[in-house]
Amino acid sequence: MKGRFWTSVYLVVLGWPVPAFLASEPSGVMVGLMVMGVASFVTLYLRIVWTALGRPHRNTTPYSLILLYVVAAAMVPLLGEMWMFATSYFLITAAASALPLRALPAVSGAVVVAITLALPLLGRSLDDYWWMPLQTVVFTVAIRAFLQLDSANRALSEANVEVERLAVDNERLRFARDMHDLLGHSLAVMTMKSQLAGRLATTDPERARAEMEEVEELSRQALSEVREAITGYRELSLPGELDGARRALGTAGVRLEVVAVDPLPADIEPVLAWVVREAATNVARHSGARHCRIRLGVEDGEAYAEVRDDGRGPIKAADADGNGLRGLAERIHVAGGTLHGGAAEGGGFLLSARLPMTDPA
Repeated sequence: MKGRFWTSVYLVVLGWPVPAFLASEPSGVMVGLMVMGVASFVTLYLRIVWTALGRPHRNTTPYSLILLYVVAAAMVPLLGEMWMFATSYFLITAAASALPLRALPAVSGAVVVAITLALPLLGRSLDDYWWMPLQTVVFTVAIRAFLQLDSANRALSEANVEVERLAVDNERLRFARDMHDLLGHSLAVMTMKSQLAGRLATTDPERARAEMEEVEELSRQALSEVREAITGYRELSLPGELDGARRALGTAGVRLEVVAVDPLPADIEPVLAWVVREAATNVARHSGARHCRIRLGVEDGEAYAEVRDDGRGPIKAADADGNGLRGLAERIHVAGGTLHGGAAEGGGFLLSARLPMTDPA
């Protein structure tokens, strides 16, 4: 709407040659022809430019551009050189709007030639009106630069929209992955503890009550983690996840052994904490293992976490990983590391994650 307003306002320039025309005391027929000619020029120009504003370099009536040039030429004998000078800007603008940008030099060249040839026919010396062709060339360069800038701004605007869309998609994926990793682990442990409490309700009420108290604690912790995930400022604690793994595996009857060979960098611990969380959940729910070993350390410039169990092996684990291991692999990949899972020597399943160490320099 703003573009259409400005293209309309600039048309007042066409009134420039009218006073000189009226001062020559034209006949009524001449005045009528002048009014019809100017109105036709304005109508054709607005049709071309307004159409192009909606669809760049597209004109619903291609003949409108030809008719615009015909009307402009037909009005030169009536309104003289000032009309020719004033309309030159609109002719170039209309052509630049309706035609591809590469056609602009040819169109402006044609306008310059037309002005140069028309001046002597009007009895005007080219020595006195040399500035008309020059002004046309200068205007052509200016509008070409404007159109190129407008095209660059359009491309930048489209790129910004695409970047915003990708950012939203990435954040949606991050949130979905975090929700799965958080609630999947917590709900799995709560389910196992609830089942254990149900079995112990008649044989060992005190133990059953203790298990349900842990279920309540886990539910509060899960709620807190979900709230933190929504804010986007949550990082897992590796010691906290190791404690959670002990609880989850203990409930499932799996003995856990943790071997910390070397201290881990603080910026890598939260990522490896996700490995411990997801691996412990899968071992507790799907492996049928009796023993699980978590090994943490640094080797060849990389921090690593290895989770090995003596359960049913990779077939069951692969069937059960679902979104969990896929989300974990994406998280490790974003951090620049790699995740591998497969059969362990002697049976069971081995999940290994490696992350490059940050160079202190």
